[in-house]
Amino acid sequence: MKDSVEIVRCPNCGSRDVRPSYPAGPRDALMMALGFTPLRCRSCQRRFYRRALRKPGDDAEDSRGASESGSSR
Repeated sequence: MKDSVEIVRCPNCGSRDVRPSYPAGPRDALMMALGFTPLRCRSCQRRFYRRALRKPGDDAEDSRGASESGSSR
């Protein structure tokens, strides 16, 4: 099965020329704790947030890794 790629568009101008933005300040810390990542449009310079994407198997690997480390002690 192929990995699907989600195209992120700027909510202001619709451009696909979007890059991650450096986190800065308490608002970004809160948004990142809630699972959002800051992005910036290279066309219009607007900054916005997008829910961070995770691969489908990430949760299973995390829980499996935690149970393995707990059982080996």
